[in-house]
Amino acid sequence: MPTSNDITYSIRRSVRAKRLSVTVYPDARVVATAPPTTSVRTIARFVEKYDDWIKQKLTKKKKSVNCIFLPGGRRDYLRHREAVRKMVHDTLQQLNSAYSFTYGRVSIKNLYGRWGSCSAQRNLNFNYKLIHLPPHLAEYIVAHELCHLGEMNHSVRFWKLVAKTIPNHRDCRRELRKYLM
Repeated sequence: MPTSNDITYSIRRSVRAKRLSVTVYPDARVVATAPPTTSVRTIARFVEKYDDWIKQKLTKKKKSVNCIFLPGGRRDYLRHREAVRKMVHDTLQQLNSAYSFTYGRVSIKNLYGRWGSCSAQRNLNFNYKLIHLPPHLAEYIVAHELCHLGEMNHSVRFWKLVAKTIPNHRDCRRELRKYLM
């Protein structure tokens, strides 16, 4: 594994990569992703350029002693996708009775670093790893994304919408930070 300024990292080459990127994973692995034709020297310079940012992220990961790492991978995704779909569908129906929002497609994906998202087309996307969370946190995430149908931001009005069904949303947000994907 290459090293740059005391940072050990691995190189992942991807034909889908259009530019260089660096990812610091919850387990403190550092991975530089590059297009196939990028030289090792260019990758090393890129990692060097972002070494302060990488060190900051690594320090933050090491301070996360009380964190809970969630399982992942393709097999885990395939195993849990349908159970999450049912759980999300049931939770959406229950919560939406308080809001009456209309939404488009509901997708279960591996969202890499986020629990859910809401698109401008009113589609809701959820991370399959919701299945590994305590039920009250999964419910909070579903409510959070559902409320983006009413407010596509995190304004005071948005948080009032969330509080309508999840009055302890601040506690849920705080607790959710312990779970690393």
